[in-house]
Amino acid sequence: MVAEVFSAMIQGIEGQIVKIQVDISNGLPNFNMIGYLSNEVKESKERVRTALNNIGVLLPPKRISVNFAPADFRKCGTSFDIGVAAAILLAMDFVPETYIKDTLFVGELSLNGQICPISGVLPIVVAASKRGIKRCIVAQENVAEAAFVEQMEVVGCRNLEELFFYLKHGYIINDDSREILENSGNISEDSGKECTIQDVKKSQEISESTRSLNLLVKDILENADEDKISVTDFSEVKGQVMAKRAMEIAAAGYHNLMLGGPPGVGKSMLASCISGIMPQMTTEEMIDTTIIYSAKGLLKDSFSLITKRPFRNPSLAVTQAGMFGGGMTPQPGEISLAHHGILFLDEFPEYKREIIEMLRVPLEKHEISIVRKEQTLTFPADFLLSVCANSCPCGYYPMDKCRCTYRQIVKYQNRISGPILDRIDLFVRCEEIGYEALTSNSKEESSADIRKRVSKAWEIQKERFAQSTTLFNGRMNKNEVEIYCKLDEEGQQLMKEAFSVFQLTGRSYFKILKVARTIADLEGSYDIKSRHVEEALYFRQKGEGRVKVR
Repeated sequence: MVAEVFSAMIQGIEGQIVKIQVDISNGLPNFNMIGYLSNEVKESKERVRTALNNIGVLLPPKRISVNFAPADFRKCGTSFDIGVAAAILLAMDFVPETYIKDTLFVGELSLNGQICPISGVLPIVVAASKRGIKRCIVAQENVAEAAFVEQMEVVGCRNLEELFFYLKHGYIINDDSREILENSGNISEDSGKECTIQDVKKSQEISESTRSLNLLVKDILENADEDKISVTDFSEVKGQVMAKRAMEIAAAGYHNLMLGGPPGVGKSMLASCISGIMPQMTTEEMIDTTIIYSAKGLLKDSFSLITKRPFRNPSLAVTQAGMFGGGMTPQPGEISLAHHGILFLDEFPEYKREIIEMLRVPLEKHEISIVRKEQTLTFPADFLLSVCANSCPCGYYPMDKCRCTYRQIVKYQNRISGPILDRIDLFVRCEEIGYEALTSNSKEESSADIRKRVSKAWEIQKERFAQSTTLFNGRMNKNEVEIYCKLDEEGQQLMKEAFSVFQLTGRSYFKILKVARTIADLEGSYDIKSRHVEEALYFRQKGEGRVKVR
């Protein structure tokens, strides 16, 4: 008889269901595993053999064949271990098929039989639910993550011995249920089983499912409270009125933003405030972001729903795979971890040229595709780009204290190409703050006040794009711009003059219209007025601090 169980692995940010088939037949003793396997999957043979031996299950001296189906894609990871062990126990007739049918097994085995947690349990269980699988068995540490999926029965096992017992009897004797049995005087093998099984099952359900769900709810509430206090507030930033206005517009319409200016004026501090003026994530956004973080392995040790908008600030040493995703086993990169949030690149010109240029595709498509020999994986990357850049290596151009040569300035500024600059919606220069302004006791506007205006603008856009897949003004396509960004005669004349003066491209022209639409939304205006266009044009200027090169 061929024993079959379901297991799974992570492909990108999605779970891929795999059927493990085990056949034990007469022949020379051999343990063979097939199905396009990576080294870590092949090594599971020794982990499973040793773990079974340590719980008293000896493999028969026969030919054991393990197949991973389908065989048309590479199996990788350590999530198959307990699936292989369960299939072998079923093939040896040690356990019935009752608790194996329509059950997903994911977990890594150690040599002593302990079941270790794995990464990506949430997307795996989501894929299993779509496949019609009703039960999943995971490591105890992964129970909270798996229990997040509705209509999925989750069983957590600490070791292979508990798994073996569950597959035979349908319940697990853990510390809580053992105490119930001892108190009832029915702990022996020969007496009282029938009258205590229901109590044990009930104890198991209460101790695992309820505890996991309660922890999830508590964790969500705690994180929601932390969101309000963990972000730098705009009231802490002195001056920089125009920079604050630009960031408000960027957050309201999901527009990309570049902050310039000399060192020490607060560019990085301002950038860290932007997530504090963006409204709370929706449930769908929380789930999407949590799935990405789970697939990356960032929730492996302690699962918690991502309720705070991501703010990613990768270092200058980040690699292409680290920024855009990839590796031998492709995983999401920083741009995907910033999905539904902010990607902040400080000292933007200092990043490697190829990393800067590769931003072109995700800034237009809001996703990134990783091509491999046998597959193409697509990672979401819908983020708000916020960058800080100095005008020269010393940072003080065009001020008198700049000590850079003309050639150094030109070379430094040319590190950011025209196509990248053309994809940025708003440019603002942060100026130095005087002593009086820095020491003033005047109260600055708080992030909470700005967030109210941004939230109203989001509500307007939600109503505007109710019948579209577009969510924000910054994501409008050409047809939507023509519908929602109509200008009056004065605005059209202003744009006509600006087109030649600013040497606008088709892309930058439409970006100005989108920004003007957002400014009008912040004001609560249905029509785009000339003053909205003027402000959008002001934030399109990037001349100050840049040299003119013929």
